Amino acid sequence: MKSDIIGVDKQDDRAAARLFSSAVIDYASRTLPGELGLVIYLFIVGEVIDAQQNRTLTHAERVKMLWRSRFFLEGWRQHILNHPLYALHTHFITRELYDILSIFINAMLLLIVTHRDYFPDVPLLHWMNSTETCEHFFGCARKIQKDFTFVEWILMIPKISALMAGELRSKMKGAQAKAASSRFGYHHSYFDSRGVDLANLATFPSDDDIEALIRVAHVEAQSLLGILGIHLQALPVVDEEQFARALEALSNDPDDHDTQTPLQEGPSAQLEQLLQDDKAHFLSGASVLSNDTALTNAGIDATATVIHDHLRL
Repeated sequence: MKSDIIGVDKQDDRAAARLFSSAVIDYASRTLPGELGLVIYLFIVGEVIDAQQNRTLTHAERVKMLWRSRFFLEGWRQHILNHPLYALHTHFITRELYDILSIFINAMLLLIVTHRDYFPDVPLLHWMNSTETCEHFFGCARKIQKDFTFVEWILMIPKISALMAGELRSKMKGAQAKAASSRFGYHHSYFDSRGVDLANLATFPSDDDIEALIRVAHVEAQSLLGILGIHLQALPVVDEEQFARALEALSNDPDDHDTQTPLQEGPSAQLEQLLQDDKAHFLSGASVLSNDTALTNAGIDATATVIHDHLRL
């Protein structure tokens, strides 16, 4: 653990992964009993990462983990905003990290629902929905040549493909354990299929299941924040029947669109007319679009010419 702090390689993926491991959380809870905030923070952020990288979790468990982390972060942030002696830039994580975690959590939750609705019989492999493959590809490119242009990158593609295939074969032959002992460099695990249950990954929670999981996650986040002396507001109660009636009232048009209200006859109609005129002007003025297309084609032609000349040499 000492080497993960002193003289650590900032690009060592394994050091970052070990920080949120159960061993570190257990060590911190035993040696730092007064730092419960640190222990819970490591647990929450580790859950976010585990929700994507874990091969054995059910999608329902991932949903609960992500919502629990979201409720925890929002409750913590709101507590800082409401406290007269606290400030976000001092007592909260950085704005960039908060944005990254929020976007990541929302994306993972939406990915589960979207995949369930459009590909219900196809397993969802969360760890494959990342930039890890791209990072591996460019990492192999930099092994061949440190700095390269776009043309040189295209010419290196066959070598990069062979290099990535060789690394994949090495991982499958057991070189993974040897690589894990190193203390530097990237650690790519998107091809690690140990513990994968495709039938489990093709089972998705329903909307009712997700609603129940959200409530459980909120209660658990309340408990974690309560240990730290932070009060998390209760979930809002929504009357579904009243909400449905309100939507129906908004969607119904008593006049069946036969007549226009004064608002529709005034600024609304003028705005609609302006939009229509602008659309017609855009469609008729194809010269700007043609110029953009011509410039794009010229750039493509120039790139192709450079590649052709390079290959001929």
